Amino acid sequence: MMKTTKTNLTMLAKGCAFALIVGVVLQFAACSKSKDINPSDEEILTKKIEDIIPQQYVDSLTKLGFTINKGTMPPNVDGSYLFKPFTIKSSNIPNDPYTPGYLLMDGVVKFYEQSTSDFSIKMLGKNFIGAADTSVVTAISGSGNKFTIYGKVKAYRNGGYSFYAFLMSGEKDGNSIKNGIAGIINIDDSHAGPNTIRKGQGRVAFDGDYTSEPTDFNSKTTAITERNTISSKPSQLK
Repeated sequence: MMKTTKTNLTMLAKGCAFALIVGVVLQFAACSKSKDINPSDEEILTKKIEDIIPQQYVDSLTKLGFTINKGTMPPNVDGSYLFKPFTIKSSNIPNDPYTPGYLLMDGVVKFYEQSTSDFSIKMLGKNFIGAADTSVVTAISGSGNKFTIYGKVKAYRNGGYSFYAFLMSGEKDGNSIKNGIAGIINIDDSHAGPNTIRKGQGRVAFDGDYTSEPTDFNSKTTAITERNTISSKPSQLK
């Protein structure tokens, strides 16, 4: 009789343990499914940024003095802005002729169609990577009046092309941007032509008077085509 009772208790214990394991697995699966269906703002933004620029390249730019403004409530930055005097801050390119303090051609950037739901934004630029830059995919982070924009640009040069990450940070101040800073880094040089910077190499430059005023983007001399490439005209940062 005692043996039968012990056996029953053992079976009951095993049954309870099995039920507990199944319950934990089902709960985990339900949470994972819910997470996939209803990701948080942080998860949406993190995934979007990772699709543009792997963390190792973000780290490389921050080592060069680039500022990352995190957060899921960035200010609205729609508009066009002039970076002048556009000044080299730092570089990790061996024997780079663009030394700190070197004055580049004026940079002009246009942001538009900023989304508060998926943190997307469209970006056009002149004289950042090339004469005309169009981001293939772009995201924005930040909080308060501070922001960081992450873009990926396909740049053609010397019979080849590379993918660059093009990042910009600053503080929205009325219709202007204060403390504007830009960083570019090659993230894929597998199809690059000669005489281009290589994978992992990049530069950081900033607005030398710390105020990027609004401007008429279309009044500048370089023509922009809204497509998923940039022109093959000579560049100053790549």
